[in-house]
Amino acid sequence: MAKRPHPADTRDQARIASAVSFAVHFRKGPLETYNEPAASLDAARVIKARMDAEHGRFGRRAMIYAISKSGVSTAVP
Repeated sequence: MAKRPHPADTRDQARIASAVSFAVHFRKGPLETYNEPAASLDAARVIKARMDAEHGRFGRRAMIYAISKSGVSTAVP
């Protein structure tokens, strides 16, 4: 029997699919953060890979957020 996805996961997938832009965020330390906008998910993934290579130490990784038309942000897994 196939497991049904959680309603929150379904909602997040719909928000990501209908996003108007994306933002990549990397928090290197308490006072050092990096943020870059991206027009598409593919562009955001390229920025994320670059930030991870430049700043990622000790397992830290950048986060991608999908931004909806109304300004709601959703974390992209």
